[in-house]
Amino acid sequence: MSWYRSAVWFLKGLREYTRSGYECASKHFVPEDLEVNVTGRSFMITGANSGIGKATATEIAKKGGTLHLVCRNKERAEEAKREIITETGNENIFLHILDMSNPKGIWEFAEKFKTEHKLNVLINNAGCMVNKRELTEDGLEKNFATNTLGTYILTTALLPLLEKEDDPRVIIVSSGGMLVQKLDVSDLQSTNVTFDGTMVYAQNKRQQVVLTEQWAKVHKNIHFSVMHPGWADTPAVRSAMPEFYERMKNKLRTEAQGADTVVWLAISSAATKQTSGLFFQETVSRLQREISELQFICKFDALSSGLNKDCEWLAKYRSSFPSLGIHTSRSTAGNRQPVSTHLPLARTYSSPAEEEKLMEALEQLSQQFKPARSLLL
Repeated sequence: MSWYRSAVWFLKGLREYTRSGYECASKHFVPEDLEVNVTGRSFMITGANSGIGKATATEIAKKGGTLHLVCRNKERAEEAKREIITETGNENIFLHILDMSNPKGIWEFAEKFKTEHKLNVLINNAGCMVNKRELTEDGLEKNFATNTLGTYILTTALLPLLEKEDDPRVIIVSSGGMLVQKLDVSDLQSTNVTFDGTMVYAQNKRQQVVLTEQWAKVHKNIHFSVMHPGWADTPAVRSAMPEFYERMKNKLRTEAQGADTVVWLAISSAATKQTSGLFFQETVSRLQREISELQFICKFDALSSGLNKDCEWLAKYRSSFPSLGIHTSRSTAGNRQPVSTHLPLARTYSSPAEEEKLMEALEQLSQQFKPARSLLL
């Protein structure tokens, strides 16, 4: 990861990913977007016993949705279910115990689920950041197995079920950390590098963005989206990133704030008016964001090249923004918006061939763990 990417990303995070960033954006939310009743619609949420997943489940339960909580730990899952029922009065909550790092188990679960339930919305929230290289029983690197392969298998297996329903949606809870990573399909399980759990996690989250974009191209009847919840105070952040937590704990979002855009993408009619396959976050106004990014880039280039021609550099980078997927609209409304999946000038774009190679690799690997059909019946 370059110094440039790291610096731009962190400054962006301080401005947009913190509690104050959420509060600034939320001033422009449209309350009616979430004033909906989703009784009769079915939602599956992975990693739903704590953090963003539980907060998402609680909000959807308040709206009347039927919930399928997919959790690894039975005891914690049962406790979360009780708490959600107590808070919301909604008893249409089902528990499914599943380890998202177990590809064979995911296949078996999904095939059984399809025979017993309907599904309108799949929320891929479960994830992990293991900071030391750890292999699963199947010999898979733990982060990759959970964050990328597990998400791929569960979504792929449930697509036929989703396509049967009205207004089907798939949402992936990714991370803004993916902005510092370029897709790398040459070493999906991080065997050829010095292991860094944070960067492996960020690479997995980049892979999730690519998955979302690729699925959206193929499955036109399903609305796909991927999002960043911001920097939120969750058990996962406390355990996986203790130093970051200690430094930032007074700036972190609440779990409910982190879940806000997930809920919006899952239940709001406004969400599906957006193009399928985009990356979302709550954000300050587009104009404010672009001005800040332009100013930082100008200063960075002036310092690194020994130049002080800010106006010249400003014009240069403003003219390049359309090709970077960043528009210079004068809209000043903050909201839950699709945003660029790349930092300006960070060179994190991947080629169509690389993205296709990722999909092919995941499909081949997933099929290795798919039980014979006779065993699923």
